[in-house]
Amino acid sequence: MLPSWLAQNPRVRPGLKFGRAQQFVINPNGIAELCDMLKDCPKHAPTPLLALPALAERLGVGEIRVKDESQRFGFGAFKALGGVLAVYNALSSAVGNAYHIGTNFADVMNGLHGEVTAPFVFSTASSGNHGRAVAAGAKLFGNRCVIFLPKFTSAEKEAAIGARGAEVVRVDGDYDAAVAECKRVSRENGWEIISDTSWEGYDKAPRIVMRGYCVLAHEAIAQQGRQAPTHVFVQAGVGGLAAAVIGYLWAMLPTRPTFVVVEPESADCWFQSNLAGKPMPASGNADTVMGGLACREISPITWDVIGQRADWFMTIEEDQVMPARRLLAHPLDGDPAIASGPSGCAGLAGLTRVCTDRATFEVLKLDAKSRVLLINSEGNLGETPV
Repeated sequence: MLPSWLAQNPRVRPGLKFGRAQQFVINPNGIAELCDMLKDCPKHAPTPLLALPALAERLGVGEIRVKDESQRFGFGAFKALGGVLAVYNALSSAVGNAYHIGTNFADVMNGLHGEVTAPFVFSTASSGNHGRAVAAGAKLFGNRCVIFLPKFTSAEKEAAIGARGAEVVRVDGDYDAAVAECKRVSRENGWEIISDTSWEGYDKAPRIVMRGYCVLAHEAIAQQGRQAPTHVFVQAGVGGLAAAVIGYLWAMLPTRPTFVVVEPESADCWFQSNLAGKPMPASGNADTVMGGLACREISPITWDVIGQRADWFMTIEEDQVMPARRLLAHPLDGDPAIASGPSGCAGLAGLTRVCTDRATFEVLKLDAKSRVLLINSEGNLGETPV
């Protein structure tokens, strides 16, 4: 019998193909070219894929590799990929509509078509990292930016957003309240919303954001080489990162890994959606230290990827976060140290929970030959774990 914190996806079946519905959400074509374009962006470089052999031995698996997004752009989180690309896409599309010409990253960054791009004001709701990413993109291209933050967002993340030139609006409520306020104010002012979650009639920007996230999955495949992962533990908030990682690997790898989606117990919207077979709200109030995952509702557009192809859904408890951060920050002998935030280490917290429950370990078909891929989705923006 499965524990209450783990559930299998009944919709997954052998030979399930990556089809048109999935490609609408995550289009794997052209990601290599996107990586080439990003070379024009200051500070851009592929993030490392780090091996943790000592930890793998302790947990009883063959290999653990961590895609360390704490080093992305010098920004500290994977979100930079989506925010910067989505801002560029909005501006380059405007240039194309105005002049019926193509443009490139460097031209827009250098203000070549400023008469078209300068009036844009970008906005989004965020618990922190996505807001920083949109702010960074707006600053890179010289545009005004307004970020709506829920009440729980840390002072450190607010300061990091402000440091990138954005205006911050605090909302007396949770993430969903911040989304609602962002939509209202942006409509009144004609601002361009760059959201990482979708809603009825709004899905283009979230799809562009997720296309940016595919860059890290593309890099991971190249860095892993011929030994592709057998298991992927990926954390989920509204689902953007999980959809990009699952969708891209599903489309590109000849043998599909086992995908495990990890969420906070109080923000288990994906866990509940899997049980119901359709998008459902979380069972809790999303009050979690894992701010980047503190979401009560999924992004509906991601259902056709995560809801159809994630093999397992699981939750983790709050007291499992700090031990996972310490494992990364103070590793076992010979393993590299990794700076991780509470959301960044969630995949490892999930793996550790599974590996310390023998029956669950066997149900997920983990063994001494398993190759596990984790995503350290954010670095340490607050206190260092001790």
